[in-house]
Amino acid sequence: MNYLEDAINQTIEEFDIPCEWNPLIEKELKDIDVTSYLDRKDLTNTPFVTIDGEDAKDFDDAVFCFKNKSSFTLKVAIADVASVILPNSEIDKEALKRGTSIYFPRTVIPMLPEKISNNLCSLVPNEKRNVLVCEIIFDLAGKIESYKFYEAYIRSSMRFTYNEIQNYEVDDSGIFDSIKSLEELTKKLLQNKIKRNALEIESSEPLININKNGKILDIKIPKRLFAHQMIEESMIAANICAAKFIKKHYGFGVYRVHEEPDSIKVENLKKFFSLKGHANKKFFNSLDLINSCIKHADKNQDNKLLNILILQSLKRAQYSSKEIGHFGLQLKEYSHFTSPIRRYPDLLVHRMIKNILKRSDYDFVQEKIEEDLAELSSLEKRAEISARKVSQQLICYHLKKFIGEEFLTFVVGIAEFGLFCEIDKYHISGLLHVSDLKRDRYIFDSQANILKGKKTGKTYRIGQKIKVQLVNVIPEERKIILIPKE
Repeated sequence: MNYLEDAINQTIEEFDIPCEWNPLIEKELKDIDVTSYLDRKDLTNTPFVTIDGEDAKDFDDAVFCFKNKSSFTLKVAIADVASVILPNSEIDKEALKRGTSIYFPRTVIPMLPEKISNNLCSLVPNEKRNVLVCEIIFDLAGKIESYKFYEAYIRSSMRFTYNEIQNYEVDDSGIFDSIKSLEELTKKLLQNKIKRNALEIESSEPLININKNGKILDIKIPKRLFAHQMIEESMIAANICAAKFIKKHYGFGVYRVHEEPDSIKVENLKKFFSLKGHANKKFFNSLDLINSCIKHADKNQDNKLLNILILQSLKRAQYSSKEIGHFGLQLKEYSHFTSPIRRYPDLLVHRMIKNILKRSDYDFVQEKIEEDLAELSSLEKRAEISARKVSQQLICYHLKKFIGEEFLTFVVGIAEFGLFCEIDKYHISGLLHVSDLKRDRYIFDSQANILKGKKTGKTYRIGQKIKVQLVNVIPEERKIILIPKE
């Protein structure tokens, strides 16, 4: 029995995820030509590099950085997918229907056929590839002074993993100088991020290492390196410029928006953190409070739980043509421009930018774009949930061998019917049913978000540590049944 295959197949069926390519797409793939370099800037002598995770297959971004006496120049080259996929083509219709690539352990359901995502458009080393470049000039303090977009072709010099870049040594190709300049620029950008009070919450999905039969070998939280931040900050800078450029020419945008959290959630967060020793002082706004909670969580031994609760208090980021701003990043204008191989909104942003560069008269209608973006937001949510479900199912299969054993858990959710308790080192929560809380009848107080005993007044609340016994696991339903051992 292959646990991974079973979990993926079940999830595909549950969420109705499209994963077949129709014959018309196969025909279009045969006719794709990526060898035209006319009217493009030749950047093949610029030592661009890609920096990605070890298991990355689609390389859609490459970077080059240069520092002189008065400024930094950052060139972010992104795979020019829009030159290959025409609007309303069969490939485009299917990409819009999928919305995003979905990443499962060892498996991807791609938004675009692999011939495009892993080959024709992928910025693999030593191959000529068409790109859309965002070239940004920063002053020495890391503030954007100017930017421009243009079509070019590059030949990526090297493919680095995040781990490799940390230890790269001096060379004479210009790569080392570029990386050192990017390191210096990143430090400035991170300082600016702190100054604008952007949220920095520790949150990583667990990395599940599995064998060929889909059985779990180990589960760990990936280590965040400075190399991750180098690429993240480069991409954020390009995304800011894309948002500004489109707004300037169209009067609206394809924004990545993140709204302020609801005041009731912020108030509940404040109450909970005050129980955890957080200074109960007056905060001027929700941003100051949440940032203060993050700092408190970082110094607390229960930082994993506290970060989960901070994340639960925030809204989901979405796509919109309206300039709502990005609360988490503390940015007024922000787009997604850097991943057109795996995200449809980025492909849309590329088309709009190229439309401006080519002085085309193609008309982008805001109402239609807003409609598409609402659908793309829900497809992104489906991708996130389905990836999480596969991971949960694999962890459930793994936990079957521990039935009868005891674990220390902490409460991450409360409902009328019981407590959701996270088994710490397995990054998954199980249900402790209210009927198994003996010696009292427990009532759910939705306002205070607690379960309270009618006779004893004993209270169960979020964050509480509970010793439990694992009594049953049903992987197909992703259910874990716990009972208290107190």
